[in-house]
Amino acid sequence: LPVLIGVGERYQATQRFIEVEHLLSRTVTEVLGSVPRPDGSVNPRVLLAAADEEHHTLPLEALAAALAQAGVPARLFGARVPPQALRDAITRTGPTVVVLWSQTDHTGDPAQLVRVATAPHPPLLVAAAGPGWPAELPPGVARLTGLAEAVATIRGAA
Repeated sequence: LPVLIGVGERYQATQRFIEVEHLLSRTVTEVLGSVPRPDGSVNPRVLLAAADEEHHTLPLEALAAALAQAGVPARLFGARVPPQALRDAITRTGPTVVVLWSQTDHTGDPAQLVRVATAPHPPLLVAAAGPGWPAELPPGVARLTGLAEAVATIRGAA
């Protein structure tokens, strides 16, 4: 994380080295993807998704790997999950837990969380993860602030 932050800061200052950030991110993604997943015959009850227009997914990949190590299967969606696609996925798969990641306040629209929490068959736990969400979340939405805490919270709900 410190290296990625440093490269990101360098990019902000110079508008260069984005390829370094992408290469580092891809390498971390491959390592996280190599973590053995729980038995594939178990239906995942956890859905991890990036907020609408959110490009960053590395934190969700780390959470999916940590959940796998804890024996909790999860479905991991990629970047930029549109609200209707997320709603359709929730309707089709019936997750117990939905976690939405937002890296920036540009992507942290609380209306996305409200739509998940008020779906026809809402998950037991709707959680906001990442620094992009506002300080005040909609009622009933949990804030996940760290990896260990997120795994414990999700494991308890799933």
